Amino acid sequence: KTKILLLFIFFVYCSVNLFGQSVWTKKTDFPGSSRYSGIGLSVGKKGYYGLGQKQVKTSIYKVYTDFWEYDSEKNSWTQKSDFPGEGRLSANAFSVNGKIFAGFGYVIAPDGVNTEYQEDLYEFDPSANKWSKKNNTHLEGGVDFIINDTLCSVNLNKRVLKKYNPASDTWTASGTWSKETKSPNFTDIIGVKTIFSVNEKAYIITGEKKKGKYINQLWELNLHTITWSQKNDLAVSGSDSINVFKMDGKSYVLKGSNIFLEYDSGSDSWTEKKEISAPNKNFSPLFTIENGCYGFCNHEFWEFAPVKKEVVVKTNPVM
Repeated sequence: KTKILLLFIFFVYCSVNLFGQSVWTKKTDFPGSSRYSGIGLSVGKKGYYGLGQKQVKTSIYKVYTDFWEYDSEKNSWTQKSDFPGEGRLSANAFSVNGKIFAGFGYVIAPDGVNTEYQEDLYEFDPSANKWSKKNNTHLEGGVDFIINDTLCSVNLNKRVLKKYNPASDTWTASGTWSKETKSPNFTDIIGVKTIFSVNEKAYIITGEKKKGKYINQLWELNLHTITWSQKNDLAVSGSDSINVFKMDGKSYVLKGSNIFLEYDSGSDSWTEKKEISAPNKNFSPLFTIENGCYGFCNHEFWEFAPVKKEVVVKTNPVM
């Protein structure tokens, strides 16, 4: 009886997402006017961008109310109904259950110096291409973010947390903290694109000078206990150009035009992602559509996404 030993080599191919292998791809240019401090966000496979302002002459500023939709599958732009409120700077926007909520911010005087805070809030229904006015009970000095489909607003000056329920169109005061509690200063907030959330906690990045050096601090707010905790400062030197975005459940920061950081809330640690290719562009804002991150630089519109790389695994079973 003869036994034949057969050696079979099997090659198993699998695709994995390697975040380190990534590219920036230029997409269809934004067809509207270039600007800064606009709002950008996504609903499903569509992205939305609008509002903002730009300086057209010395001390002369133009504000925008136009609103645009980007189809990531067709790589095309479509203008939607204009934002019904007054044009403004530093507006904020959020997506909840397929709807967009936008408002707040500051109306800029023609001299570009004087501002007036706006408390108005509007809802946009992408399917109907329609805006509707919502309840006004917001507070100036608010830092806004979404947790569990609830819009939260933290007023750092008055030390109040308020929550907005889109279904009932109501605001509710949900807690306060004392003057003695160590918490971030409103004057250290460096923009509306510096806030992110992880589970039931909100994180705010601030900017402050210490011993002649500019640093970016990170603050954590526990929404259940209404308590603040100062976390580890961001790695590398400070910057007032910060954009936060989420991909694959992780939190990332783009500082300036070429420094990427990843934050691990479990270990309270920052990791510089030097393997991510640097766009060397000042994007504002950044937002994600599914597994891609999208950013504006004047008229240019770019996508950043991990590249799928084939990994070969060899097995040599004996028969």
